[in-house]
Amino acid sequence: MKRTVFLLVLSLCLALCAPLAAFADEGYPPNFEVSAKGVYMYNLDTESVIYQKNADTPLYPASVTKIMTCILALENTDNLDMEDITYPNYVQDYLYDYQYIQKNGEVSKGGLLAGEVLSMRDALYALMLPSANEVAMIIADHIGGSQEGFVEMMNAKARELGATNTNFVNANGLFDSAHVTTAHDIYLMARHAMELPGFMDIVTTVSYQCPPTNKHPEGLNWSTTNLMMVPNNLYYYPPLKGIKTGTLPDSGRCFVSTATRDGFTYLLVVLGSTYLDETGAAMAENMAFVETRQLYEWVFDTFRVKNLVDKGKYVAEIPLRLNLDQDHVKLMTAERFTALLPNDIDSNSVTLIPEIPDAIDAPVTKGQYVGEVALILSGEEIGRVDLLSVESVEASQVLVLLEKAKEITRSFWFKFAIVLFVFLFVFYIVLMILRNRRRRRSGFKPKRRL
Repeated sequence: MKRTVFLLVLSLCLALCAPLAAFADEGYPPNFEVSAKGVYMYNLDTESVIYQKNADTPLYPASVTKIMTCILALENTDNLDMEDITYPNYVQDYLYDYQYIQKNGEVSKGGLLAGEVLSMRDALYALMLPSANEVAMIIADHIGGSQEGFVEMMNAKARELGATNTNFVNANGLFDSAHVTTAHDIYLMARHAMELPGFMDIVTTVSYQCPPTNKHPEGLNWSTTNLMMVPNNLYYYPPLKGIKTGTLPDSGRCFVSTATRDGFTYLLVVLGSTYLDETGAAMAENMAFVETRQLYEWVFDTFRVKNLVDKGKYVAEIPLRLNLDQDHVKLMTAERFTALLPNDIDSNSVTLIPEIPDAIDAPVTKGQYVGEVALILSGEEIGRVDLLSVESVEASQVLVLLEKAKEITRSFWFKFAIVLFVFLFVFYIVLMILRNRRRRRSGFKPKRRL
């Protein structure tokens, strides 16, 4: 298993206006084996990568694909309740062919019938809760004008989000060898989706009652495939909310989720957890759920917020020029700095390395930015804090005038004037010498006065 690189970064709470921090250390992988082929775990509060495994390796995402389908539906629908979509016959025929003629097995559906009309909002609940494959295709047809047109939109959006290792072939994630993405790319999509109005409301819903439609007068009820949100279920994990499951024999178990505890929220992508046993039969245990819980409990129990630098801490002094009474100015940190670190890391082990000019000229005002201090832990820079002047210091006018005089003498025009003066003076001397020589040669004698 590829060993992970931790990049733990913490910004202070908004009230403290903290900077970002990053910490890299190979000594803190999870204390258990992770079977998933690709993992990306991110702290949304601290803007930090906590754990990753094969995060940029292309993998099959299965129904996790529907996160992108939902993104495009939300971004291209003005009113989710007023815009209706219709189930075209060819979608029903395609899924029938996929399941029975090609013998690809049962695929998840929302129970809709060809010709059924429902609102976009209802469609998104069917898409994200029971992971309805026919609904993904209906949405694609409605938004993109065709399946191919929608796939082009999916890939364009992926590139816009920076998901450069992604290639979508369809809107629902049914297997295609060219339909691939990565754990990191899915993180980018999920994070963007979380910022869209209505997305988290949909994916954190356990059960949804669809209103009556033209094909189902009694309506339809859809339950989430995310059993970690379902109370009394074996996998139930209270801190967890959303987002999307996905399972296919070729992709394994996939799961994207968030969890919040102790004031911190994590976004976790798990792709390719073990799905089939040694006989090729589906395992009774959902390893994506199992490993998701293990990763969350590990990070919640292993890492704590630690104060590394206080606001106003004196960390350096800088030589001061242009003042007769004072030759140095003390520097203090502009803000408090904390980081999310493993429990066994002592905050006192952080080394502060000031990065400041060789000297500073008066006048200096209190709180003036002078430089930065780098925070180094285990040989890695984990963040920076601005350094400010502790006090105000006026300039001595005599020294200022002398410095200006020095600046003048160092200037190009001053040097040019000196050179020009010397040149003209030498030229004048040469002219005088030549003139005198001509006079002597011509026998010129000045007239005497009587």
